[in-house]
Amino acid sequence: MTKRTRLIILLICVAAFLAIAPVLVLYSMGNRFDFKKMKITATGGIYVRTFPAAEQITIDSKILQKPGIFSNSIFVQSLLPNDHTVLVEKSGYYDYSKTIPVLEKEVTKLENVLLIKKDIQFEIITDKTQSPFTNQEKFIIKNNNLYYSNIKENSELSVLEKSTPVIKKIVAFSLQNNNIIWIKTDGFLYKSDLENLSADPVKIALTPIKINKTNFYKIINYNKDIFVNDNGNLFILNAKTNNLDNFYSPVADEKISPDGKNIIYYNGNNIYISLLSDLTIPKNTLYKSSEKINDCLWLNNSYIIFTAGNKITISEIDYRGNINSITLPQTISISPDKTIEIKSPKIFFNQQEGKLYILTNNILLVSEKITP
Repeated sequence: MTKRTRLIILLICVAAFLAIAPVLVLYSMGNRFDFKKMKITATGGIYVRTFPAAEQITIDSKILQKPGIFSNSIFVQSLLPNDHTVLVEKSGYYDYSKTIPVLEKEVTKLENVLLIKKDIQFEIITDKTQSPFTNQEKFIIKNNNLYYSNIKENSELSVLEKSTPVIKKIVAFSLQNNNIIWIKTDGFLYKSDLENLSADPVKIALTPIKINKTNFYKIINYNKDIFVNDNGNLFILNAKTNNLDNFYSPVADEKISPDGKNIIYYNGNNIYISLLSDLTIPKNTLYKSSEKINDCLWLNNSYIIFTAGNKITISEIDYRGNINSITLPQTISISPDKTIEIKSPKIFFNQQEGKLYILTNNILLVSEKITP
């Protein structure tokens, strides 16, 4: 090989190195060439965690991941900043599929994916004292007066204590920890310590609402957030002005999430959700039903369960992209020779047990544990 040939080869190698080196550096830094946009761009990732652990998780029908034996999560890197579809599969469970955006140099998280069994096991409860649909409150309202109820917790109280009004002229109340908040017949909102009800209560709303004997009233509160449902008109207590401001109407009912971060409320066929930390953000529609929604509860901080007609549906609250929801079978098999048709069900979810209670056709059912 002549000296000139060696020099040419060297120059070619140097040129190739200078051309490839920047690409390699950019690649090592997580950049990729986007053929759709015809440019080099920074990539992102997707993190998925499921309960229970999935058997396989597929990204865009081609990136297949299998969580480890002792892991219920996966992390996929070097994804172009576009929409990507995640499919979660596990035998005996409903599939979970969601299309979510991935941004440059960011990780998109799906960290609370709840997989629902296709065949949830139920059993009949014959002991009616175990029913969660009976009154479980410490107090009860009778003729606009607050009395101690007949629950087991109050069994040691005397007849006189049970027959003496705890608070007079009251239309609604709510308990939280050791406090009680109530609306009096004068329309004002009050608060007091349960251990010191004889003392003068604190008036926490400066302007009253108009009380109508035929209307229904409800108070829902979580720490500093206090809502009042006045016959379908939902108000929120303004902490700065101590006034009840209009929140939304009409509202059939409302529930604050267990972690106090979100509130769901519904009317007719629609379920909405708002972020409590920033109520200036517009509400999002979680679900539109073909039938009137009768009740809606929180399963956990990321999922709700509701009834509409004869149907019971579980839905996530993650409104990025499509919202995953599944409707439970309307025929429940109790044993090989006994099935129960679900009709106009009432539901209750015990978050401590992770079990769903269903009251249908005067039959009380309880499920196996369905949440972690």
